[in-house]
Amino acid sequence: MSPDNNSSSSNLSDLGYHQGQPLYVTVIIVLMYTLIIIVSLGGNILVCYIILSHAAMRNVTNLFLLNLAISDIMKAVICNPFTFVANLILMTWPFGEFMCPFVTYVQTVAVFLSAFTLVAISLDRFVAIVYPLRRRTTKRTFLKVVALIWALALAVPVPTAILSRMQYEGNDTSNGLCLEVWQDERDRYIYSVVLMMLQYFIPLIIITFSNARIGYLIWLKKTPGEAERDRDRRIASSKRRIMKMIIVVVVIYAVCWLPLHGITIAGDLDPSIYNHSHMNIVWLCFHWLAMSHSCYNPFVYFGMNKRFRNSLKKLLKLCHIIKMSREELYFQAMSTDRDRSSVYESIRSSRKSFNGRYAPKVSL
Repeated sequence: MSPDNNSSSSNLSDLGYHQGQPLYVTVIIVLMYTLIIIVSLGGNILVCYIILSHAAMRNVTNLFLLNLAISDIMKAVICNPFTFVANLILMTWPFGEFMCPFVTYVQTVAVFLSAFTLVAISLDRFVAIVYPLRRRTTKRTFLKVVALIWALALAVPVPTAILSRMQYEGNDTSNGLCLEVWQDERDRYIYSVVLMMLQYFIPLIIITFSNARIGYLIWLKKTPGEAERDRDRRIASSKRRIMKMIIVVVVIYAVCWLPLHGITIAGDLDPSIYNHSHMNIVWLCFHWLAMSHSCYNPFVYFGMNKRFRNSLKKLLKLCHIIKMSREELYFQAMSTDRDRSSVYESIRSSRKSFNGRYAPKVSL
């Protein structure tokens, strides 16, 4: 099973979800998922705009963050709407035969893009800090790494695209589910474990090791002479700020996805856990937490990175200036119209006065 695709529908029925759920439950679900979609789209589009519109922001680390923002936008546009509408609201797949494999495949690709990009960021920082004499990552190398990330993200979930299809009960073709159809349940379980390892646990192990090594070097171990040189202190301080931001991004990723992966593993080992009371609420909360991961990173960038923060301030100031200019032009136009109207009114009054004084009197 892919990390967040619609094959989870089979579990949802075990959790007690049904089409006849109370209206207030549907409203709450819609509001919860709509919130993360709006925040994720707005925040990540803003991140992309700031990186692409400012040449000073287009360093290698920020370009990796751009790739991460693109994956978060994909999740906000494709993962969240289709997932919560089909799995949590309608409990059927209303989007047609073609969209079933397409959406489930792109969902999984987007999740892998996030995971592999975080690994690339951590390894890039690892090489830059642990091996400072090596040549820094160039834009050309970055493009090769990003191409590899996309190739792996597109290749790993190919079975999801092949095996995902509409499934109907009996002859009723109006209500169906989008599921991965496996001949052997054992193969399904192995595939689920492999995806989970590649998407979460293996990246997390690599990231944890690299960040632990980096943390030891920049926080605990002092380079000879660093304490006496202002330039070295500034460089070390900059490295620490960048690493703090990256660590926070990774921790958010780990925390958001861990509960859903945990309950998925537990459910695969013992499906009876879904029969426990309130498990539907627990699963919904864990799923929402995993999906909400796509909206947190922009807050981290703007809160912990001075360049992002300054760029945002400049953008907001520019928007304010544009707004004030438009308002000023509007008021000027309105003022001109009023002046014009008063002139016309005075002309009409003058004409009436003129006609009253000098018009020839006609006897009836």
